[in-house]
Amino acid sequence: MKLKKSSLFQIFKYSVYAAVFINVFLFLQKEIASSAHRFEDGFSWGNFLEAYTSTVDTAAWAILLLLFELETFVISEKKMKGGLQWLFRIIRGLCYAVVVSSFIGYCNNYGWLMSFESINIQSLCEVVGQSWMIELDTFKKIAESDCGTLAKGEEFFKYSSKNIYTDSHFLNETFWLARVDIINSLAWILVVVVLEIDVFLQYKDKFTGRAFTISKYVKNVLYLTLLGAAIYWGIFGDFLEFWDAFLWIVAFFFIELNLIEWKNESEAI
Repeated sequence: MKLKKSSLFQIFKYSVYAAVFINVFLFLQKEIASSAHRFEDGFSWGNFLEAYTSTVDTAAWAILLLLFELETFVISEKKMKGGLQWLFRIIRGLCYAVVVSSFIGYCNNYGWLMSFESINIQSLCEVVGQSWMIELDTFKKIAESDCGTLAKGEEFFKYSSKNIYTDSHFLNETFWLARVDIINSLAWILVVVVLEIDVFLQYKDKFTGRAFTISKYVKNVLYLTLLGAAIYWGIFGDFLEFWDAFLWIVAFFFIELNLIEWKNESEAI
């Protein structure tokens, strides 16, 4: 029996998919806490995506993952026609719109950081009770008990229109994490663009030769970029960011296996 069709392999694969869906709720929990600091006066639908970028982005990707799994493994090529195929295209189109909007949200988050300005205070004990930014989605209240130990940088910064403070160390780290968010989001968008081309060519029995080789090399570069982002988060971010990035790479590795087996089965006919 092929490994890919074995029960243990399928259990492992769908366990990874389940973990990806669980992360949607973990990001939601994290961003609810974060938005209480960034949008303490409430927020409109216009900046909803900015407040919950990771949650919305992860949810859209989870749906896309499910659709790719259904199309490349569960549903046969003969059944993927007519109304069903159009339904998949419409849902995927909506998800892509969300993914692109999330990419814009990551860019807006980077722009949000640009509004921090240097301030002349000697210690955080001067601003007890205000918000302290550790990362874009990690904040805490400055308390008298720890106001002297929170800072790691020599210069303090304050958000231009809100009582959110940070220092040069955390602001610099957050800028780099925001850049990695943008790079990671763009790399994933390019991955699915290539995958969509792969699936289209497979339906036309043209996913062979040069097309297959070019696709493989382009995706290798993109997956290496995504792996680099995951490693960066593992070192400078938090565990959830690293764990989520790692799970997505593994999940789409399964989609790649589906596509290769689909290609091999078509060539064997």
